[in-house]
Amino acid sequence: MARSVSLRRYRQIADVLIKYGFGYYINQLLPGFNSTKKNQQTEDYSGFTTYARIRMALEELGPTFVKFGQLMSTRTELFPAELIEELCKLQDRVGVVPFDDVIPTLDKYIPDWRDLFTSVDPKPLAAASISQVYRAVTQDGTVLALKVQRPNIQNRIEQDVVLIRSIAQLLEDKKPELRMYNPVSLVDDFTIQIRKELDFTRDGMSAERLSRNMKLAGLTRIKVPKIFWEYSGKELLAMEFVSGVRSDDLDTIVAMGMNPKELASIGLRAFMVQIFQNGFYHGDPHAGNIRISPKGEVVFLDFGVCGVLMKDMRNKFISLLLALLSANTDLTIRYIKNLGVNIPANGIDELRGELYLALNDFKEMGAQMNFSGLLGSIQDMFQKNNIRLPPNIMQLLKALMLVANVAFTLDPELEFTKEVEPYLKQLIADDMRDPENMQKKMLDAKVKLEDLARVPKQLSSVLEMASEGKLKVDIVAKEVGQLSDTINSAVEKLVLGLIVSAIVIGLSLVVMSQDFTMGFLPIIAYVGAVIILIVVLWNIRRRSKKSKEL
Repeated sequence: MARSVSLRRYRQIADVLIKYGFGYYINQLLPGFNSTKKNQQTEDYSGFTTYARIRMALEELGPTFVKFGQLMSTRTELFPAELIEELCKLQDRVGVVPFDDVIPTLDKYIPDWRDLFTSVDPKPLAAASISQVYRAVTQDGTVLALKVQRPNIQNRIEQDVVLIRSIAQLLEDKKPELRMYNPVSLVDDFTIQIRKELDFTRDGMSAERLSRNMKLAGLTRIKVPKIFWEYSGKELLAMEFVSGVRSDDLDTIVAMGMNPKELASIGLRAFMVQIFQNGFYHGDPHAGNIRISPKGEVVFLDFGVCGVLMKDMRNKFISLLLALLSANTDLTIRYIKNLGVNIPANGIDELRGELYLALNDFKEMGAQMNFSGLLGSIQDMFQKNNIRLPPNIMQLLKALMLVANVAFTLDPELEFTKEVEPYLKQLIADDMRDPENMQKKMLDAKVKLEDLARVPKQLSSVLEMASEGKLKVDIVAKEVGQLSDTINSAVEKLVLGLIVSAIVIGLSLVVMSQDFTMGFLPIIAYVGAVIILIVVLWNIRRRSKKSKEL
């Protein structure tokens, strides 16, 4: 039965792709496949671009493919900008499931919902690829938003991800030129993410964590809806209904008496706190997920995608952002590498030149250039130079670009550097003064010093082996006799270098030690080091003369 369902779904996928003009690729991947829809694209869709037809095909294939397209839209270093632009349009572009179809889920998690709620509006407030949101009112007048999972969506997604992965494997096997995009790995990452999103309890816990963090930071004008766990479960999430308008609806925001510039600053500050202080941030802060309430609050919604950034990565990213904001090209490249990004040596000069122009354009244009535009330019450079970013950094860059777009929509004159740079510098200053961090740094320094202290002992062992004739260099080559002089010279230089290194490290430890800051011991150490060096050089010279005589 499962096999017949899979085959039927394969045919549906192939039919849709043929419908939108991708029959050539279907014939390459599945030779002999026939469909009555193969001529439909010429009649109905010839006026659309290839990328627009990809987006339309994903929409028709359903929620799993819509979510997959949304994931692809975050991989700006992999795909062309025109495709990314089309995939970004997939947001909230899904059909509505009739209310009767979600009643079984309500019955499962809130068996007495008909008695608990005075009303449940059958028309959804929002429809997403995995869920729909309904307005409900309890007996005491509390207004809730019920996020209900689409019926049978889990089975559909599990079936589709298997098929998508098999298609990705076919692409890698039959289209070697596509392997650079790592289709199978991309699908595997998507599968992990979408399975997390199917568990609404994670969504609720993320909302509560974000709410706690915002309150602890004293950001009173940031609102995160309260979660009602007594009505919630894996497939249903009940939360406080918060009225408001999209953050890009400027006319309504102004009509409500709000100051868009002030809201832009509040929202941007909240996001900086999420990333750089808490290390836990909203991963999809587009205009639909950031609302403005009648009270002037910035409201965060939909916590299915949240990012985590550990302390060491936060510090590295702060350094990178400061380098970007100060238009320092060399520092920017250094900190990009520090994030674990491999930059090919043969393309570094070209990248440096392009980055220099982009950073200086951003610095000179100020408020006239959106910060997300700078990030977009950098990602274009990465794609052009075949530079891959770690997935967590890609997610963070996408979130930064989205929130920057929201901020610039609210305040087109926003100067990102003036808003963010002082905050990041203050974070660094606070971090340096933090006693816990100071203690950690002292412990790290102690470990490094202990490692250095072991080096002279290890070098001493090597030197002892060398003096006893136990250090050998075995080379298998023709005409070894002709290489004898070269080998001897190399070994002598190696030994001398090891000795000098040991002396330097040893003396450094002596100088750094608090117990040897005064008296004759440092002088004795220096004199001893010079004597050792003279003896070693005399021995090497004597052995060299002896070998020449032989």
